[in-house]
Amino acid sequence: MSLKIIDPHVHFFNLAQGQYTWLQGENPPAWPNLDKIKQPVSAEQLVKSTDFELAGIVHIEAGFDNHSPINELNWLSTHLKSLSFKAISYTQIDASIDEFTRAINALKHPNLMGIRDITEGNDAARLLNPNCFSNLQLLSQQGIHFEAQFELENTLVAAQLARYAKQLPQLKIMINHAGLPCNLAQWQQSIELLSAQSNIAIKFSGFELLSLNEQQLTHCFNYIFKHFGEQRILFASNFPVCQINSTYNNVWHKHKALCNSDKIWHHLSYSNAKHFYHI
Repeated sequence: MSLKIIDPHVHFFNLAQGQYTWLQGENPPAWPNLDKIKQPVSAEQLVKSTDFELAGIVHIEAGFDNHSPINELNWLSTHLKSLSFKAISYTQIDASIDEFTRAINALKHPNLMGIRDITEGNDAARLLNPNCFSNLQLLSQQGIHFEAQFELENTLVAAQLARYAKQLPQLKIMINHAGLPCNLAQWQQSIELLSAQSNIAIKFSGFELLSLNEQQLTHCFNYIFKHFGEQRILFASNFPVCQINSTYNNVWHKHKALCNSDKIWHHLSYSNAKHFYHI
């Protein structure tokens, strides 16, 4: 059995140089262990914090500088010298095509793999904006992924995302944080709909942000596995936010406990991330 992992959803913070207004502004999140989450962590410290072999990560944009996101990518290149990584940056997905094109052109970086624009809550309606199709088409043409983060219980928006995926079969779409399941009946409808598009994959992470019990969490995993299969699910940590209620090492042990074979574990913890992000 391989203990090698690739973590496709990690955040590193540099509060001294970056902005992170969502984290250190006037209204920071009311999370337990916030001081711990905000502590600076090196790649070496993260590697040493787990008894799995961390072979690479995908860094997800964290608000270092949303006006000039390339600054975060450039900082990562110096901060993560000892760890293989790819990066997901930020661009507003419903911007005008001219604005979006300029933003993508300003993000030229060897480690860039995709963009994320969080559209949770009422912001999910932005994914219905007609600009989104043109912008996603541009991402598809340039081989850049789209990382979608919204509540899949919003079945109207999930259906639109499925249409985008069908219209743009070369575009890789990654659902973040298992689609943030809450209303499980509506969430399941969207899982079925989105999983029918072979260019959509999903990360199993972010459950520290939700109020599901262990039985519900296991149900979510089994439902995702039933529909996405072992080739399109990626285990991830959401470090350091996972420290709301767990340690980095414990998150990965809980992931492993969900797998009933070494083959499934290897795909979900390593090879799928290697395939999608070319690490």
